[in-house]
Amino acid sequence: MADFLLELPSDMIKKGETTITKRDEDEVWELYTDGASSEEGAGIGLLLVSPNGKEITYAIWLNFATSNNEAEYETLLAGLRLAKSIDVQRLTAYVDSQLVASQLNGSFEARDASMQKYLELAKLLVQNFVVFEITQIPCNRNKKADALSELSSLLYDHFSKKVMVEVLE
Repeated sequence: MADFLLELPSDMIKKGETTITKRDEDEVWELYTDGASSEEGAGIGLLLVSPNGKEITYAIWLNFATSNNEAEYETLLAGLRLAKSIDVQRLTAYVDSQLVASQLNGSFEARDASMQKYLELAKLLVQNFVVFEITQIPCNRNKKADALSELSSLLYDHFSKKVMVEVLE
């Protein structure tokens, strides 16, 4: 997380502390999350979008065995922690996991002990926001977060922590 905060755009950092400039009471941030688990490994991807459209992207490789549902929760938790760390007050989370959205909204019960623990932690983190909503969206509306989770789950061993992206025209 510390490395990530060092890479935030300079206009989002003030006096060595992470603060967002010109915060309006009605500003709502958007969080897009996706988790992926396969035989090769597990990874999560998130995209935090400021009210003025600036995007913060994050890909994380999970160095432990996990199910798809656990990976989905891990990415939501990482996104909630990130939003909290930069003092986001109003947040709408968009996830493509029906299970995560429905459990957090209260329409599905968490029966498995692992899911119960993830749900409890998510509920605790959600309390940090003045306004929080979670919405399930179709996978085709979550392409950026999906690409980040796939990248981190399948290719982690093949690249260093910093991935350089170049655009050729």
